[in-house]
Amino acid sequence: MKRHLVTRSILAGAVHVCWMLPVAAQDGGTEMVFGFSQGLETSDNLDLDPVSQGSTTFASTGLSFGLTRETRLDRFGLLAGGVLRGVSGPGADSGLDNQSLDLSYGREGANAAFEANAGYLQTNIEFLEPLDDITDDDGQIDLPPDLDELSGTGNRERYAAGVALELGRDAPVGASFSADYVAFRYSDTTDPELSDNDLSEAESEVRFRLSPVAVARLGLGYRLYEAEDAEQTRRDTSRGYAGLSVEVNPVLRLDADLGYASIDTREFGVTEKSSGLEALLRLERDMPNGTVTAEAEQYVTDDGTIRTFTAGRSLELPRGALSATLGAADSDTGQSEIIGSLSWSQELPRGGINAQLQRWVDFDEDDGNVLRTALLLDYNHEINGLSSIGLKAGYTVTDEAGGSTDLASFTAQYKYALTEDWSLDTGYRYRMREQLAGTRAQSHAVFVSIGREFRVRR
Repeated sequence: MKRHLVTRSILAGAVHVCWMLPVAAQDGGTEMVFGFSQGLETSDNLDLDPVSQGSTTFASTGLSFGLTRETRLDRFGLLAGGVLRGVSGPGADSGLDNQSLDLSYGREGANAAFEANAGYLQTNIEFLEPLDDITDDDGQIDLPPDLDELSGTGNRERYAAGVALELGRDAPVGASFSADYVAFRYSDTTDPELSDNDLSEAESEVRFRLSPVAVARLGLGYRLYEAEDAEQTRRDTSRGYAGLSVEVNPVLRLDADLGYASIDTREFGVTEKSSGLEALLRLERDMPNGTVTAEAEQYVTDDGTIRTFTAGRSLELPRGALSATLGAADSDTGQSEIIGSLSWSQELPRGGINAQLQRWVDFDEDDGNVLRTALLLDYNHEINGLSSIGLKAGYTVTDEAGGSTDLASFTAQYKYALTEDWSLDTGYRYRMREQLAGTRAQSHAVFVSIGREFRVRR
């Protein structure tokens, strides 16, 4: 029962630096990657106002640097970059944007592992494309915590750091510990709901291998959220649990947790307490072509206790996978909601497609328990050895007590290899934002850019 707010870096903009951690060869070594891009974009409503202030054209020059050093035991990574923009038109100013720095270190032994990371990301909100990247490292939908408030103009900074340690992976007694810190800072914003906030989390777990097929767990967690909003919010959350994982037979697995949570929330100098039992029961059965799952869970939030039940089925397809879950969620307010998910990925002869749909009850730090729906579609097709096209669409809906917020984006992109080193990207982008009883805001943009990477191996 480790429920926490997940935040992610959003590296987005009209024409931006986009990189992946360079992979040193399996036999280790050092690799450096230098990136360069030059682009031009025109948007008819850059800051996505209900009434457009006019068209904006901007040129972007992006520079990036990546360093990876890998040995048989450890790995070090450094990423840095930025974009220099020249802007003509309303909605933004010229200057340096998308300034980023990421450091990571990992070390793995025969029975233990250690990871540490730290990062900084600065972005101008008017150039953010948050729906372009709403998946985590495992490819699952993961929305930024401030997604619904990222409108208008302003500056957004994200600071993050984390460590994780695992001991005794295969030993009779093992333990794990993790700590994470994420902070958001906003300046010159037009949306009054954006406020500086800090989130700190720490979790620890001790595992006891009772037999070759059974593992018992004891865990503790602490979470602190502080915001410089009008309420001067401070939320302390403490959790403890005991759990058991059992391989009932070669095809059936059982996971069960039972715990207790206590939440203290202070707003306007007044503290309110929430507490209660938390529980999780999950069954998973292997099938000839996938798995079947059933899961029941109860967890405590500052806005009341939430109970969920879902059943799922996953299928292994030729060159693809399909999975679905369906269930219900209710809370102390007595309101029940249908929840579930659908995920389909397929390799095609000259490309691939990925589609995801998810509906779930979530806790929002500002709005309490909310109902979220997210849809993601991603399609790529290789025309020939030199060119390809890509289509990407995202859509999210957040339903809360005060109304709903709908966000949508669609991008069509054409890529062409000019030479062995240089590439050309051009395309069209659509964005939409609509709030209940509000006017729909839309924007249309076209863009073109060229770029290349220089790799040095040692």
